[in-house]
Amino acid sequence: MKTLVAVRLPLIFATWALTFWLSNASAQSQYGSSARVLMLGDSMSVGGFGEALQDYLLRRFGRNNVAVFASCGSSPEDWLRSGPKFVTKCGYREQTPRSSILNDFRDGKRPQPTLTPKLEDLISRLHPTIVIVQLGTNWMDGMGVDLASDRSTYSKILDRFVAAARSDSGRGRKIIWITPPDSSRYSRAVKLSVANLIKTAAQRDSFAIIDSNSMTHYVPGRSGSDGVHYDGAEAKQWAYRVMRELDSMLR
Repeated sequence: MKTLVAVRLPLIFATWALTFWLSNASAQSQYGSSARVLMLGDSMSVGGFGEALQDYLLRRFGRNNVAVFASCGSSPEDWLRSGPKFVTKCGYREQTPRSSILNDFRDGKRPQPTLTPKLEDLISRLHPTIVIVQLGTNWMDGMGVDLASDRSTYSKILDRFVAAARSDSGRGRKIIWITPPDSSRYSRAVKLSVANLIKTAAQRDSFAIIDSNSMTHYVPGRSGSDGVHYDGAEAKQWAYRVMRELDSMLR
């Protein structure tokens, strides 16, 4: 049975890859060079999930129309000018038409400390037509007993974040938020609180969401080792499911 499963997984991924390639070729001809994509993320996007999404976006829209930035440990406020200067020490990804940077723990080396860019600066520099956001997981570490107070604070941050994403005459800019996936480290109340914060903000501020929690289930030892991050095939499987949603939203 294990051998059969091992054979099936590569076949499933290959089938998905072919499906995405065909739909991407069609979508790229529809969008042409008019679509410019900016993606922001945390450690999930520094790792395997972000690598798969980056490859997908580059195939779909072309290298000159895609910018990906991911900062390990970051939350939405860290990307805002009104927020603190955030220097990540655990990983950073940057892919633009002019740069390609990946700082992580490969080859036994610690990542180089890297300053997280500000969303307003990226918007004014890149003028994206689509903004994809994968943030929110790190809020779970900071949520205390007073969830009502936390919700008020984080709701205001989300409003400011969306306003910044729509700055620079970008009212027609499409915003898609990828919510945190399932995890085994955090309580159900904390996970629901963060998910509901983003979903409520999506209704209030008119942006789209992709519900990662409904498409993932974290199994310690299989999904990953720390109860939060997805590794290897599990990260790619989550990414492929998100890609299917993006295909539908961007068609």
